[in-house]
Amino acid sequence: MKDKKINFLIIITIIAILLDQTIKIIITNKLFNSSILVIPHVLKLTYTQNTGAAFGIGSNSTSMFVAVNVVIIGLIIYFIFSKKEEISRLILIALHLIVAGGISNLIDRIIRGFVIDYIDISPLIRYPVFNLADIFIVVGCIIIAISLIKDVILKKKNIGE
Repeated sequence: MKDKKINFLIIITIIAILLDQTIKIIITNKLFNSSILVIPHVLKLTYTQNTGAAFGIGSNSTSMFVAVNVVIIGLIIYFIFSKKEEISRLILIALHLIVAGGISNLIDRIIRGFVIDYIDISPLIRYPVFNLADIFIVVGCIIIAISLIKDVILKKKNIGE
C-alpha cells in the first residue's frame, strides 16, 4: 500500500515541478525584466533572476548551490525510500513538496545559471521576490516542524502522566 502512496506522490511531485517551470517560462516570456500589478497594494508579478539562495544570500555561487541542492535532494529521496514504512503520510507529503521545490529551482540553476523568481508581495510588506518552488519548500518545512513540535508535546504529555 505504501508503494502506491509513494507512486502517487511522485506523480504529484512531477506535476508540481512542471507547474513551477511552466509559470517561470510564461513569466520570462511575458515579463522579462519587468513587473505587473496583480492586486493593488498586495501583489505584483516581477521577473527577477536570483543567483543566490534565499533572499539572494551567496549570489553568484551557482555551482556550490547546485552541489548542495543535489546532495540534499538525494538525501531526502533516499530517506523517503529507505524509511517509507515508518514515515507518516503527512511527512511524506511534506518531503515530496520539498523535493519538488528543490528540483524545480535546481533545474533553473543548471539550465539558466540562476533561479527565476516572480511572486512579489513588496506592495504589502518588504520581502524578497520568490517563486512557487520556494512556497513548496517552505510549506514542506512548516509541516515537518509542526509535526515534530506536536510529537514532542505529545511525548512530554505522555511522560508526565
